[in-house]
Amino acid sequence: MNVESLKALFEAIGGDPSDVAETSTIVGVLNAISGVLGGATSATTNAEAIANIAAVASALVPDYEDIDVTPTTSEQEITATSGKTLRKVTVAAVTAAIDDNITAGNIKDGVTILGVTGTYDGT
Repeated sequence: MNVESLKALFEAIGGDPSDVAETSTIVGVLNAISGVLGGATSATTNAEAIANIAAVASALVPDYEDIDVTPTTSEQEITATSGKTLRKVTVAAVTAAIDDNITAGNIKDGVTILGVTGTYDGT
């Protein structure tokens, strides 16, 4: 870790390069990085500055959630819980259980719908 690479990181995360142009210490640039992230900027040691960055960086990680969806005969809108980010939506397999009318007696003989083979012969 050196001052110039930290200045590049500072700029990459949205910091104004002129804010650290005159900074010649690692702790100075780390304080600037912490400030851009919304953390404390008064650390006096590298370790303290890194701890300040870690404290705010953990809040930047999205709070992911996974959602399992049971299919229905109606359209469903899948949204994340407030403050969370969807990582994965799993939709259960569609089966005859979605509609009580999907029975063998209601399906033409020899035709299979959602795993149910019909027995209706038209009489």
